[in-house]
Amino acid sequence: MKVAKITPLTVRQYAAISDEVYDEIERCDCAGMIAAKCVKHPEYGDIILISSTTHIDCLMIHF
Repeated sequence: MKVAKITPLTVRQYAAISDEVYDEIERCDCAGMIAAKCVKHPEYGDIILISSTTHIDCLMIHF
């Protein structure tokens, strides 16, 4: 089992990471939440980005 780290992100930080890994991710939209999974990121390892379309909350979960 891997230990996950959860990092709060500003919208700007989320956008920067999201653009950087755009070619490597799978995106899904469910109940106002957008999740983007990146399998291999050079700096953060395996990451999942989560953003809410109804709030300005963004999280990065990385392993």
